[in-house]
Amino acid sequence: MMAGTGVTVMLLLLSLLLSIPINAQKNNCSFAPVNLPIRLVGLPNQGFTRGAYLAMGTPRQNFSALPMADVNNTFLYHQDDKCQHTEAACMTYRGGFFEPENSPTYVNQSAPNVNLNPYFESSEKLTDGGTLAQDKLTLLDNVTISDFPFGLVNQSVNTGRLTNAAGIASIGLGRNSTILSLLKKAGTIGSKSYGFWWGQDGATAPARMNGNLVLGGYDRAKIKDMSNNHTDRLTAPGTCTQGMLITFTEIKLNFPNGSEPNLLDQFIGGYNLQACICTSCAMVMSMPLDPYFSRWVDWTEAVPVGRSVGINFFTMLYAGGEAYQGDLTFTTDAGLSIRIPNSQLVLPDLTIADDGSIATNTSVQDLMIYSLQDVNKNDMPRIGRYFFTSAYLHVNNEANTYTIWEASPTTNTDVVAVLDDDVAKECNVVQPKATPAESSASVPSSTSSPTGSPSPSSSTSNKLTAGAIAGIIVGSVAVAGLIAVLLWRGHSRRKQERADAAAQANAALDVSPPYQEAVHTTMVEMFGHEPPEVKGSVLPPQELWPGRQKYEPDVHELGA
Repeated sequence: MMAGTGVTVMLLLLSLLLSIPINAQKNNCSFAPVNLPIRLVGLPNQGFTRGAYLAMGTPRQNFSALPMADVNNTFLYHQDDKCQHTEAACMTYRGGFFEPENSPTYVNQSAPNVNLNPYFESSEKLTDGGTLAQDKLTLLDNVTISDFPFGLVNQSVNTGRLTNAAGIASIGLGRNSTILSLLKKAGTIGSKSYGFWWGQDGATAPARMNGNLVLGGYDRAKIKDMSNNHTDRLTAPGTCTQGMLITFTEIKLNFPNGSEPNLLDQFIGGYNLQACICTSCAMVMSMPLDPYFSRWVDWTEAVPVGRSVGINFFTMLYAGGEAYQGDLTFTTDAGLSIRIPNSQLVLPDLTIADDGSIATNTSVQDLMIYSLQDVNKNDMPRIGRYFFTSAYLHVNNEANTYTIWEASPTTNTDVVAVLDDDVAKECNVVQPKATPAESSASVPSSTSSPTGSPSPSSSTSNKLTAGAIAGIIVGSVAVAGLIAVLLWRGHSRRKQERADAAAQANAALDVSPPYQEAVHTTMVEMFGHEPPEVKGSVLPPQELWPGRQKYEPDVHELGA
């Protein structure tokens, strides 16, 4: 009886611990990761662009921005009409225009005798007359940075590694990220880490769902199984400017008839394929034409009619109803499998109309695969943001690691704060380490349940053993008994305040605009052409598609 009572008390104390944030020795040890919605953001031209919401200036000017791991600064664009046929269309493409003359808090950091904000990463150069700027950044109603440095771009950015950083408003999340550094300095977050899920972006309502970008943590609700993951170290920027390399051992086409041929099968000349993770790229994957996309065309018995020149720029374009109808499954060298459903693999061809609205051309479809050929044939394959309709990514810049899980599509949130080792020590947060070399603590935020850290070893699937979990519970009970009563009242008040603020911010963005039917068929380049470096540039000479290959692999058999 006594033993049973003891277990009950332990579980009660543990439940109290798991329902409150860690707020140990200092007042700045309660962290609230910033949960930015990824959705269609309304713009002043009445257009909408999908991305992470942020606002700049006083009063606020709304923007839709893409997360970029290969830059450190945040970049917004000047008003212009150079990227599309009209100014309204260009605003939609850019994710909004910043108008400094309409913000009295704006500071031109490029002006003479102005002290440059030290948090701006000066190695990233603005070209074509861009301006270093500073103004008030608003992420949520209760999360602002008064003197936030950013780049105000005319046409492009040169980071020393790439030029023309997407051409769209972007949030720099590199290892010296301005936004992560300032949020950490303010005590809002406990690490320069972030979690990313693009959401679902299909053609029909059941295939659409808002995603999120969590600064300073990750969203456990979006992860199917915490123990089943692919974790690897960040690499120095090189061929992969994002520093996130991943190796696939299988890429299987899941045909509706049940057959699942593997593009990388070694018995037909395949090999493990290394790719670079690019959260801003509008694709599931880019892959070499020879042999992989040629094999794709042969197996699916469908030849693209060209390339999209719309929002999903230069993905493969098919006549309506002729695109591949199955799913696509990736398996990493750590054994993690990610299955992309057809609803996220084959999408409507979306273009930007002259008035800034999004138009749908129903006569064609975009296969979210990009064939690397001709001038791009030696480019490194990339995994784009549409891969993260089915996968969840967490990047920890201080632990120098990234982790991928299979995503669990849901509108629920369970935000977890991740602390770097120094912050964890300062706040007396103790956590088990998956490796003796490195890890980061993770603690529940004010709106989350707790979980283990997404830290650890290189290219392995990390699992907590039952013994480790028991050790966590025993150690946690003592802490719970000391702090639960003292923190409960303050925690409840802060939780409600943050929940109310988040609800207000999301309600203001709760828009679902209908797509307009395109009134004309989009003109596209013939299959075989490659994109220019900057959208709108003259295309280089290209070769025409050589034709179907007569290749019949033994592994592709009809089901019995």
